[in-house]
Amino acid sequence: MDDLLAKYPNDLKVVIKNFPLSSHKQARRAAQYVLGAEKVKPGSFKEMYHKVFDDYRSLRQNPDMPLEVAKSLGLDVDAVLAAANDPAIDAQIEREINQLKNAGFPRLAVPKFLVAGKEPQGKRSVEAWSVLIEAELKKKGITPSPVDIKKPVKPKG
Repeated sequence: MDDLLAKYPNDLKVVIKNFPLSSHKQARRAAQYVLGAEKVKPGSFKEMYHKVFDDYRSLRQNPDMPLEVAKSLGLDVDAVLAAANDPAIDAQIEREINQLKNAGFPRLAVPKFLVAGKEPQGKRSVEAWSVLIEAELKKKGITPSPVDIKKPVKPKG
C-alpha cells in the first residue's frame, strides 16, 4: 500500500478497518492498542500499525507487544493502555467488524484490499493494482497522475 500511495499521492486514499480474526486471540487487543496509540498521539497509527503487523506472530507469546512498540515510539504506555480500554475504541472495532461481515464478500480473509469498494482478484502487485486504480479514476473523469516509484537496483557483490 505504501508503494501505491507513493505512486498516486494525489489520487489514492487508504482507509484501514479493523477485522481481528477470532482465530487470532490477541488480534482484537492488538487493534485496541494501535487505536489507543492514535488517540494518545494523533498520527502515530501508521507506524504503530506497521510495526505490530510486521511482527504479529510474536503476539502469541507476548500479547502486550504493542505496548512495547508504543514505548519504542516514545508514547506514554499508561496513556495508550488507558485509551485502548476506552469503550469507544471497542465499539469502533465492533462497527468495523460488522461493516465487513455485512459487505457481501464471499470470503472474510484479511487483509482485504478494495478499489472503489470492490475486491480485486488476482495478483497483488503495484502493476496489477495500478491498472485497476487508473481505470477507476478514468471512470470518474480524473486523469491519473502517477509518480515513478522505481526502486533502485542493488548492486551485485
